[in-house]
Amino acid sequence: MKQHELSEREKFNLGVALDKAVNELSEQDPKFVCLNSGVIYNREQESFILPYLNRKYFIHHRSGEVKSLLDGRGVSIQLQILFLHYLSHADGTPLKKEWITFKELPGGLIYVEPYQKRTIKPLLKYFGQKAEKFVETALSLGGEKASFGDASIILRPLPRVPLGFVLWEGDEEFPPSANILYDASAAHYLPTEDYALLPGLIIWEMAAML
Repeated sequence: MKQHELSEREKFNLGVALDKAVNELSEQDPKFVCLNSGVIYNREQESFILPYLNRKYFIHHRSGEVKSLLDGRGVSIQLQILFLHYLSHADGTPLKKEWITFKELPGGLIYVEPYQKRTIKPLLKYFGQKAEKFVETALSLGGEKASFGDASIILRPLPRVPLGFVLWEGDEEFPPSANILYDASAAHYLPTEDYALLPGLIIWEMAAML
């Protein structure tokens, strides 16, 4: 019973967050949204064209509806909110090309525990002993190899949101470990709580590809 109540409360909270995100985007000038976020606006569809990993989506300026350019399918409410947040929060700040950890994001320390559960633990669960498979899967989503740890990939799930996924395979003395890195400009493109969600969504997608 408690789990059911929690689920209903979560659904309600997501609904409120979605309504707010839709309103925020609908009030903004598409021209400035495109300049700040690096996306294209389709006037006929009245929609932004947003690249996400190796796919593209229409996001309607007024309704916030999201659908794939490929097959017209929608996305989860979590991903829809994240897309809307990106478009409405992006302010065009240039990437600093300096990596920081989640704890260094504004208020990051508050979210550390849920962040670990949503990102680092699943990353280790599915790829801690499969570094080569991790690299192969991430490359198929448009990632680029990097030189951190024993295996690392830089993914750009959104135009101005690079993420660095790093794995250390471990040995007889130390278990495998992992980390996720963010550009120092990250706070100019998404709220910190979205950075606790985004890497997890990517990891679950990669896990489903195994």
